Amino acid sequence: MSKSVKILLSLLLVSLAAYTLYSMVRISSQLAGQDGASDTAKSPVEPIDLDAFKMTSQTAEPFEFDALKGKVWIASLFFSSCPHECKSLNQAISALNRDPDFKDVQFVSVSVDPDVDSPQTLAEYAALFDADPEKWFFLTSDLPQVSQFGRAIDVPAAFKTHSRSLVLVDKYGKPRGQFRYNDAADIARLKAELPDVLAETADGSMSSDPSSPQTVPEKATQKSGGDGGPKT
Repeated sequence: MSKSVKILLSLLLVSLAAYTLYSMVRISSQLAGQDGASDTAKSPVEPIDLDAFKMTSQTAEPFEFDALKGKVWIASLFFSSCPHECKSLNQAISALNRDPDFKDVQFVSVSVDPDVDSPQTLAEYAALFDADPEKWFFLTSDLPQVSQFGRAIDVPAAFKTHSRSLVLVDKYGKPRGQFRYNDAADIARLKAELPDVLAETADGSMSSDPSSPQTVPEKATQKSGGDGGPKT
């Protein structure tokens, strides 16, 4: 093979490699654009069907999910035997619970380890965080119920999985956003968005008087119808 042919083949190979790289970058950019467009075009989040869940609280009484209707609440997932992540999560929730800005917010913490987290265990665990059982609910149920709850708030809920997400839910049972408990920017965003969510009225408008009684729209009382971590 002559020297000129070798040079020509080398140039062709270099050109082919460059074109392949260019094509891959272009395809990646197009896919990213499609993903962004699909996120923008997602349909609005459906309200949680609160009547679908049967759980027991740390008081050993069936939890009345109807009590959450017309209330702003924050949902999370945990398990009591988790020594680090879940403890840090609930310490962060405890800090929010003591924050005057969250005095009208309730907290719903659902266990992903029903075999261990009996109501008695949950009561002992809740006491570690000075949780008021009338405002901060530690709940247990079977795994299918827990998984269904996870899907409703868009947070994976499997046996002994971690989640750093705090899910803000409005008065009509609609999830309004996820916030990582250990991210200062997320917590700042939660605090910034909370007043508007608390001030919403039955018609979806903002109340001019935040202390005025709030009502729940009829549609919110009718039935409608994801950051997991490693096991420890």
